[in-house]
Amino acid sequence: MNKNLWIAFLLLISGSVQAGEIVLDVPALVGKSKADVSKILGGPISCGSSKYGEKCQFKKAETEIVFIKGKADWVTVEGIDDKPFSDATIQLLGFKAQKPSFSNSFSKRWEPLQGLISVSLFKGSSSSDYAYIKAYTK
Repeated sequence: MNKNLWIAFLLLISGSVQAGEIVLDVPALVGKSKADVSKILGGPISCGSSKYGEKCQFKKAETEIVFIKGKADWVTVEGIDDKPFSDATIQLLGFKAQKPSFSNSFSKRWEPLQGLISVSLFKGSSSSDYAYIKAYTK
């Protein structure tokens, strides 16, 4: 078996995440204004109003953020389709490793996590589908 393929296989099975593989540093975004988030992610692709506040889509990691009271609060990260559906995947979102408070075949949830209300990871057909983070507002 090719050495790189073997390493990838071992990482997939173990669910371990190496430093430097962060897809999106969610803790660095939550609570920030749209201007501050744009400095980190680049300007939004599009924005519109929602029932709870302004909702913007960003190219990086196919991210959608709802700004409640002007601050990044609800974050959806779609760009993780190629990442394993494992407990360790939250590290790819900038969180420290922690066992989920709930887990089944289709979802994992950490409540609370690093001062945020909840972080949920949902399974796709074979790996992760998307992550949904509620920072401060239920």
